[in-house]
Amino acid sequence: MASEACWTYSKPTRALHEAGLPTPLDNIRSIIIFVVNSLSTPSTKWNLSEDPPGSVDVLIKSAGVPIDRYSGEMVEQLRDIDARWNTLRQLRGYLTKDKSPAMKEILNAPNADIYVVDVSFKALQDKSERDYLNQLPTSFVLPDAAVDRLRAAAGSLVLDSPDLQQALRHEGARIVNQPATRPSSTVTTPTAPTEGK
Repeated sequence: MASEACWTYSKPTRALHEAGLPTPLDNIRSIIIFVVNSLSTPSTKWNLSEDPPGSVDVLIKSAGVPIDRYSGEMVEQLRDIDARWNTLRQLRGYLTKDKSPAMKEILNAPNADIYVVDVSFKALQDKSERDYLNQLPTSFVLPDAAVDRLRAAAGSLVLDSPDLQQALRHEGARIVNQPATRPSSTVTTPTAPTEGK
């Protein structure tokens, strides 16, 4: 989905560039895209049974394969776009005097770098946590403890991502730790002073 969104967005941007008009990417230095792979790989224990798995079990198991492949292909496609933009920017430095139409793509390459943060269970370092999360069903209803562990895993995957760390270094930015306690949820609405008559 992210690569489709980038491609859809890049078509009008490329058309604007080719027409010599400003584009929304002209002043952007970095694009960070989060690709979340929701594939889980629960154990089946099919090899422990003499009976083959049923059609529904096989269908459910096989449905995850395209999700995983699509996520992997999307990450690689986005990285390819970034590499192409980098190459075009490098060539631009040598070809700025050449104004031929064939050089438009090189001269108008976006100045933005693309950073792809791949969020998937396979990147978890803690094997026991990875195994636990892979056993969870894909469901909108999970126990609170499971949701907390999913959120913690997602947070560590994002914050530990080499691509996010590289983007932060490139921008000279840092992650600010949030306070452990949240402020009171009581909201006070200021009232305007009333005029005395």
